[in-house]
Amino acid sequence: MNGEELQELLSRYVEHRKLLGYRQTHSGTLARFVHDFVHDRPGESIKTADVLEWITRVRRAPPSQSAMLSILRGFLIFVKAVDRETSVPGPHLLSTPRRNPPYILSTEQLQSILSLATKARPRGGLRSSTYVAMLGLLASSGLRVGEALHLRAVDVHLEEEPPHVVVRETKFKKSRIVALHPTTADHLRQYAVRRGHKCHARRAPMFFVTDWGQPLDHDSLGRWFARATAKLGLHLPDGRRPTLHSLRHSFAVHRLTRWYEDGASAAELAPTLSVYLGHVSPRESYWYISATPELLGSASDRFRVFAALGD
Repeated sequence: MNGEELQELLSRYVEHRKLLGYRQTHSGTLARFVHDFVHDRPGESIKTADVLEWITRVRRAPPSQSAMLSILRGFLIFVKAVDRETSVPGPHLLSTPRRNPPYILSTEQLQSILSLATKARPRGGLRSSTYVAMLGLLASSGLRVGEALHLRAVDVHLEEEPPHVVVRETKFKKSRIVALHPTTADHLRQYAVRRGHKCHARRAPMFFVTDWGQPLDHDSLGRWFARATAKLGLHLPDGRRPTLHSLRHSFAVHRLTRWYEDGASAAELAPTLSVYLGHVSPRESYWYISATPELLGSASDRFRVFAALGD
């Protein structure tokens, strides 16, 4: 296969992914691979050894190598439909990184973090109220950090029944309505009142903003969160500390644990949690079941009851 044919297939593949609704086309990575392969082996069909050599020629962490292999496999499956001599590498030829268990924050730890947020400086400014409202929303709704940061004021409906936010076209280009707990809605109303007293903030299109009406910055919030959790001494035995994303993990695990403790069917309710979290399928939500000993214990207790009924 010559270079022009491979370039044409790449263009068709990227367009195909766009039409299927994928946000990530990986066009940059694929273009670099095609360019290098055409330069090194003009007119040849792509072989597994070529793919592995290209991925590993630059020093990369195992997670990056595994991700690149996955990206190239999708493209090569597409190419193989035209050029039968093309090889598609197996999915496990490069080591797949072990996914570390998430840091699950207890209710007491969450309360301690929110308490520190009330003291965020400068005093009298909007920052402390913004941090409390943002962190409380993340912990009680399971929103992704980016979803909360990009909420527009017109998408926050606190006076409707039930109060809710509209999350628009985030990951996987999915929009959804996320209902809010009454206590969460109350705290967001208090924040909205304070926000309304700041002339720059109340005119801003985004809901979570600074005193000057600028959108709340992810990096600034992340740095504050890291300092706060360090001050509280929160870390796992291996030294890992919680991150902002830990709030989403914690919400999912606490919700699943409560269902198990209440005797509800987690299997039947998992699709509901999946939709609420914005997952593509319940499979992503089931991963949380292995997150904590308490959740595993609750699941085991339910299974013992099920087994006893079977006997």
